[in-house]
Amino acid sequence: MAAAQAHADFADLQDVDDIPRPRRVRIRRPEDRLAPEESELCLRLQSQPHPDSETLTQEPRSTA
Repeated sequence: MAAAQAHADFADLQDVDDIPRPRRVRIRRPEDRLAPEESELCLRLQSQPHPDSETLTQEPRSTA
């Protein structure tokens, strides 16, 4: 009985429009040009230092 109710509940949900659905996306092919937002994001990501890279900072030398 519980399985039948679950199936009925699921069937009822199929017609509801306010359920979030995945967006359809188009897979970009290598020959396709980047959109302006994509090229800007690409430049911003490339300009950031890699999180695993070491930052070289020198401590001030003490003169004793």
